[in-house]
Amino acid sequence: MNSLSSPGLAHDVRRYGTFDANACLNCGTCTIVCNLSNGSASFPRRTLRRALLGLKKSLLGSLEPWLCHDCGDCAIHCPRQAEPRESMNALRRYLAAQYDVTGIASRILTSRAWGIAANLSVALFVFALALIYHLYYVQLEVSDLISMPLGMEHMFDTIEYFTIVVFAVPLLVMLANAYRMYRFNMTNQNRTRIAFRHYLAEAKTLVMQMVSHKNMRRCLAAVHQRRWRKHWLLGLACTIKFVLVIFFLSWFQTDSIHPIYHPQRWLGYFVTVVLIVVPIDIIIGRTRKREEMHKISDPDDLILPVMFLLVAVSGIAVHIFRYMEFSLTAHFLYAVHLAVAVPLVVVELPFGKWSHVLYRPLALFFQAVKERALNESMIVPMPDTEKEPVNKEAQAA
Repeated sequence: MNSLSSPGLAHDVRRYGTFDANACLNCGTCTIVCNLSNGSASFPRRTLRRALLGLKKSLLGSLEPWLCHDCGDCAIHCPRQAEPRESMNALRRYLAAQYDVTGIASRILTSRAWGIAANLSVALFVFALALIYHLYYVQLEVSDLISMPLGMEHMFDTIEYFTIVVFAVPLLVMLANAYRMYRFNMTNQNRTRIAFRHYLAEAKTLVMQMVSHKNMRRCLAAVHQRRWRKHWLLGLACTIKFVLVIFFLSWFQTDSIHPIYHPQRWLGYFVTVVLIVVPIDIIIGRTRKREEMHKISDPDDLILPVMFLLVAVSGIAVHIFRYMEFSLTAHFLYAVHLAVAVPLVVVELPFGKWSHVLYRPLALFFQAVKERALNESMIVPMPDTEKEPVNKEAQAA
């Protein structure tokens, strides 16, 4: 048997989701109807065949599962209803687990119990930490919590250090994972070394894909345009929230009550509205299965929008009850808000489905770099017509 083949590869991929590629006729219809597939990045058919044939090294070095934007057009046109969309989703989860240096992603992405337990464990730890901080470190009495306003001045320094840790840990993990993704795809010994200038030339691609998600707009149906708008708004809201929390926490989280026109308030309201409206729309769509892209076989796909919704609802609840001077309720809801927000960053971002926020833009960037290097290598230099003509008589002599 070929040493390069891994017979159990398809079985391993099935641990991460529905992978019914055995029903595939290999007709190529899915590739033809996909607006994102092209000569240099042909999918889903080619990618599915790699898994079926056990070509693990080739699959690990494939960016194509991430270039797919999960629109479902391939599944609609598949003559065998082989669900290539869900197969590509399983491949993305499989690859995310292979990139992860800790091994945690593999457990979370293959076990619903592990995913729920990881989020609940972090949530309970954060809630207990908030309780211990107030009752033992600050030494507040329960009666003080009931009677006093929701003061934050005693915890600003502590919460800022806590925020740094909460974001630094997943950031380090994701950087390590991104490096493994780079090694799998860009340093294969069978490939020609790619010059650093190609990475610099395509750096704009990475930024543009992170900011605009523009490839999603290449799906022509109106439903995909609406989907792009929702994803763009959700990405913008999350970015604003991260910037405020990481760099402007003492300005955003303050005891001062600003007028309604103050940026601190309308930025917060904008983020809250987006994090409520968009997740609710996603949950309703996936529950009712209105479109092909909403048809999922894995309930775990609802975890992320539900957590976004809980973060927004708990955050606005703290704001409302604080203004109403319901002090104990506001303190309790703030602990709940942290208990939901921290698992979202510490668990779902580096290890769960939300990790695609890093892997997809990186894949598009790496693909652009490879295409640029390939195009340059195919340029044949033209003969220099400016050289002096050869003296045929001298040459003959």
